[in-house]
Amino acid sequence: MSITNVYQNIIQDDMTFLKNISWGTHICGFYQSMDDLINMLVPYFKFGLDNNEFCIWVTSEPFDNDKAKQILSERIPNFDYYLNRGQIEVLSYSDWYLHHDKFNGTDVLNLWIKKMDEAIAKGYNGIRISGNTTWLKKADWQAFQNYESEVDKRIDYLKMIAICTYQISKCNNYEIIDVVKNHKYLFVNNDHNYNIVNDITRLEQLDLISKMSASVAHEIRNPITSVKGFLQLLQEKNEYKKHIEYFNVMLEELDRANSIISEFLSLARNKASGLTRESLNNIINVIYPLLQADAIKNGNNIILELGEVPEILISPKDIRQLILNLVRNGLEAMQEGGNLTIRTYVDNSEIILEVADEGTGISPDIAEKINSPFFTTKDTGTGLGLAICNNIAIQHNATLNFTTSPKGTTFYVHFKLNQN
Repeated sequence: MSITNVYQNIIQDDMTFLKNISWGTHICGFYQSMDDLINMLVPYFKFGLDNNEFCIWVTSEPFDNDKAKQILSERIPNFDYYLNRGQIEVLSYSDWYLHHDKFNGTDVLNLWIKKMDEAIAKGYNGIRISGNTTWLKKADWQAFQNYESEVDKRIDYLKMIAICTYQISKCNNYEIIDVVKNHKYLFVNNDHNYNIVNDITRLEQLDLISKMSASVAHEIRNPITSVKGFLQLLQEKNEYKKHIEYFNVMLEELDRANSIISEFLSLARNKASGLTRESLNNIINVIYPLLQADAIKNGNNIILELGEVPEILISPKDIRQLILNLVRNGLEAMQEGGNLTIRTYVDNSEIILEVADEGTGISPDIAEKINSPFFTTKDTGTGLGLAICNNIAIQHNATLNFTTSPKGTTFYVHFKLNQN
């Protein structure tokens, strides 16, 4: 599934869709809580059993086989009848995905097809399957996504329906993109459906722009470097001294173009570089004189309210860039005499970085677009500042959001305490 059809291929708590799924359908199902998973899979399997389909649920946390059978038995009429006649199997992930203690995507896909052929031979209409992925280790992630991609290609020709369930809190942002791309449909069962869909759409936009940036930026930077070098040589010649102001303008514009290219290249990175264990407070204190100097130029002030926060694994260079971008946006939004406040604190299992200005807030029509790359309200802006902040947050498995009112806007960056 690509960015162009995320919305047309999304299923949001539409249980009638689960009843009428056609053969050859491959769905990724995002959930958060145990109840989300139950509410997704119970009707999914009920419709399959009622339709004379052979069903398989491959379980992992939060359910083992016995708990999964108990849940289905309590919620599906005549479940024990279906179980005893062999129309449904509940299997452990270790028995299904990890033969010989190792995941092999080709072997797993062939097992699914074998199960389908056996089911059809027994008189079933086809096979309806689901596998939960909480067992999946980071080392196996790419191999599993390659397997998902192969399933997505081949399932069109099979009498098979598959829903692969992912606990969204266990996936980082780039992993969510991988999952969405390798499935035909997206099912979201969560209290925050709309936010998740919009986040996924925004992430895919950022991913596309990042890939374009990497290929385009280098091609543009090389000729700019050559032109700048020749201009610097020419401006030293006596016959061009009278045009020195024109040369300075051209060189300044080339420097500005180069800085925009640097912003593009920062979007192209999908991993944080130079990770070390560092405190956000240390980074803020180091760049505070620079931030305060920017504030004083506009007649404003910066207030630090830094709580006790533990060190986490971050890229100090990238986090400095994120803070600089957020602070400068805030300063530009305020009139003279305003205060911009930077806060850090721990909330539950997260470290929160806040940047709060005293501007007039962000209007609703702009708030809807503010996270879109290239969107800007500034005459000389590129619209990449917040896109870069979002990308840095993604690289750190963090989230960036904001609240706004006529009294000002506050941006929040949520870092996970338990990240490795």
